[in-house]
Amino acid sequence: MTNSRDIPEYQLQIGDKYLLMDEKKFRLLKSIDNCGSITKASKKSRVPYRTALKYIEVIEKIVGTPVVFTQRGGKGGGGGSELSDTGKLILREFTKLNQILKKHSNLNEIEGKVSSLDLDNRVMNIKIGKNEVLLPLIENFEEGDNVLILISPEDIFIMLQPQESSVRNIVEGKIVSMEIKNEMVRLKVALDPVITVLVDITKYSWEKLELSLEKKVFVGFKATSLSLIKI
Repeated sequence: MTNSRDIPEYQLQIGDKYLLMDEKKFRLLKSIDNCGSITKASKKSRVPYRTALKYIEVIEKIVGTPVVFTQRGGKGGGGGSELSDTGKLILREFTKLNQILKKHSNLNEIEGKVSSLDLDNRVMNIKIGKNEVLLPLIENFEEGDNVLILISPEDIFIMLQPQESSVRNIVEGKIVSMEIKNEMVRLKVALDPVITVLVDITKYSWEKLELSLEKKVFVGFKATSLSLIKI
């Protein structure tokens, strides 16, 4: 059985208040929104009814406004529960956070070294394997610093020939693996014998470019899509 303390919590800003939310509380509120009943939502989300009430009480105390409205039914029924605007805002903010975390869960991490600084043009060159990439100049970075480049698979472009464009960082590589999932294809591209990057493209683009294993390609990425950490 999973200990509730093992479930990661994330801080959401709701108005001027800060709320810690986890997946279990999110499932409960989402189920209330779908089912229109705390009792049904408790069963669907596998949160005990008393625990569900306590969760709602704590959340409402923190944000300072009702999160769930409950109407008692008469003999003929008609009762139910629904989320307030604040409750729906919490769902929306947690969903946005989940999407951001999902997008960045497979960031490419590439080790490199600052090879030169151009103070006049406010750019810096980073050596990665046999290649170099260009980034905006970052204060406190010096020539010779070891760095870690972070970039999302969605922020990398694939092309068959290098093209003139605003994408200044273009590196030759070779496709070493492919995974098709729904309408997306995840490629692993070797930039040299020791450096590989993951690239996400649509299935339509994959078919149009006629990509296959061992095919030579060029990967491109904008300098502004890279994040840099000194190591």
